[in-house]
Amino acid sequence: MAKQADGARARPVGAVAGQSAGLFVGLTTLDTIYLVRHPPGPDEKIVADDLVVAAGGPATGAAVAFAHLGGRATLVSAVGSGPLAAAARADLVTLGIRHHDLRPGVPALPVSAIMVNLAGGERAVVSAHGALPAAAPPAADAARALLAGADVVLVDGHQLDVAVNILGARRSRPTGADGAATSAGRPPVVFDGGSWKPGTERLLPHVDVALCGSAFRPPGVGVDPDEVLRYLLAHGPSFAAVTHGPGPVRWATARADGEVRPPAVRAVDTLGAGDVFHGAFAWSIAALPRLTTAGLVDALAAASRVAARSVTSFGTRSWLTAQDEAPAPETRES
Repeated sequence: MAKQADGARARPVGAVAGQSAGLFVGLTTLDTIYLVRHPPGPDEKIVADDLVVAAGGPATGAAVAFAHLGGRATLVSAVGSGPLAAAARADLVTLGIRHHDLRPGVPALPVSAIMVNLAGGERAVVSAHGALPAAAPPAADAARALLAGADVVLVDGHQLDVAVNILGARRSRPTGADGAATSAGRPPVVFDGGSWKPGTERLLPHVDVALCGSAFRPPGVGVDPDEVLRYLLAHGPSFAAVTHGPGPVRWATARADGEVRPPAVRAVDTLGAGDVFHGAFAWSIAALPRLTTAGLVDALAAASRVAARSVTSFGTRSWLTAQDEAPAPETRES
């Protein structure tokens, strides 16, 4: 397809952020991340080479990246009470993230145990967020007011009822001449689709941009990324992309498609790279007056660069203090 765009551009990573405001709705966990030389076998005990304990989860990781790049991030998730919740909350405060708790006073925080293989950066994850507690009604209602003042909203498919309630407060979306939605009068919504979850079909009509991983499989849709893209564009988003680890990011609108090739780096730890990608993308589009195809593709390229930098060190926090810039990604159209 031929690309149709009007030239509005996303901010390059490293530009002055101007304190754009982002609202992030979804999952928070407490991650215990171990760097190991090999996963343990049956009945084997091993000693890790390193350990990081930090707040995690898709929306949380995206909020961390957004805040690090210069934005004002507000996170809506269930953290609750207890010593584990206190540790997660302290981490968010240190990073400058405002938090709105959906389960105040109740033990609710899921914990994830993660092993990262020293040899190649692959990770194995055991999580306990299969059945998230429902949001307390007063906290869910109060979250709706946080939409005011947001320049961009990111939802990760967790806390679905809260996300749909918040997004229902937005005005209807106009569509630009190039097939991408404009952001006039209301913040654009980015969907982080790591996997299909029950109720995702309720969320998609509220979404402007869907950024999904290779494991995202809508019902009845196969493994072909182009098939996934067609499904997404038919169910609400006007711009969609599918990532594939270090491989090309496929993107499409109703009138154009193409790919962005992330920079090639030596991966030390791939944990949270997708979350960083989504947060950097949200930061990059937050100041756009309109969501054009050109601007969104530029944002994919900028986000790929930040995500590539994040995998070159262990843990989900080391990259925040790294100085080296990853090489620029390649952008292709079809």
